[in-house]
Amino acid sequence: MVKKFVLGLVCGSIVFTGAVLMNGTPNAAQDIDNPVSIDSNYIAGTAAGNENSTSSKNGSELQLQKLPATQTTNGVEVTVHSIRRTGLTTDFEITIKNGTANETVTVDPSRLTVQSNDNSAGKLSEKVGASPANPDFTGATILPGKERHGWISGLALTEKEMDSLLVELSLDGNEKRAFSFAIDCKNFKFRTL
Repeated sequence: MVKKFVLGLVCGSIVFTGAVLMNGTPNAAQDIDNPVSIDSNYIAGTAAGNENSTSSKNGSELQLQKLPATQTTNGVEVTVHSIRRTGLTTDFEITIKNGTANETVTVDPSRLTVQSNDNSAGKLSEKVGASPANPDFTGATILPGKERHGWISGLALTEKEMDSLLVELSLDGNEKRAFSFAIDCKNFKFRTL
C-alpha cells in the first residue's frame, strides 16, 4: 500500500514537471499583479519569452517571443505558428486547443488587434484591427477536447521593418479569455503570398 502511494507521488511529480517543461509555466502561474488584458472582463494569458521585452497597454512588461509562441489560460491553449504579410492583411497562422472538459469556446476574429514596434525607438508604431474577412475563424466554435487550426487576419501594416508585433486575441466560453503575444520580429522572415 505504501509502495503504491509513493509510486503515485513520484509519477505525479514526473507528469507535472513534464507539463511545466513543455509549456514553460504551469497553467495556474499567471501574473496576477500585472495582467495583460484587452478588456477588463477577460482573463489574461501569460507571455513568456526571451530577454527582450515590450510594454503592454496597461504598462506591464511583456517578454518578446520567437515563433512558435504558445500560451494557455484555464485549459485553452493558443499557439501562433507563423506570420504572413500581404498588401491588404497581416495574417497569423494559429492553433486553438480547447483542453476543457465541458466548455465550448468561440472565436470572434473581429476583436483581433495588432500593434507594430511598441516601444521601438526610431520606428513607427502602428495599431490595426481585424480584417473584415476571416473565413477560418468567423463563427468558429471549438468543442471540449478539440482544436482548430487556420489563419486569422488583421489589417495590413505599413512599416516594412518591424522590431516587434503585439498580437491580442480574445475567446469566449463559460469565461472570457484574452491572449497577448509579443513577437520578436528582428531578423524575422515573414511569409508572403
